Amino acid sequence: MLDGVSMDQLRTFIAAADEGSFSAAGRRLRRAQSVVSQTLANLEGQINVQLFDRSSRYP
Repeated sequence: MLDGVSMDQLRTFIAAADEGSFSAAGRRLRRAQSVVSQTLANLEGQINVQLFDRSSRYP
């Protein structure tokens, strides 16, 4: 299930979970919010699990 998951994807996931938003995770990682969002969407697609509820302002 975790085959092919990169360290970058895991770092991004942890930053988003710790910070509480993709924008804050982007600031922490010095990346654009869109890059964080895309990285996490790719991770979710790769492992076929929804990691964040995107129905509200903060995931």
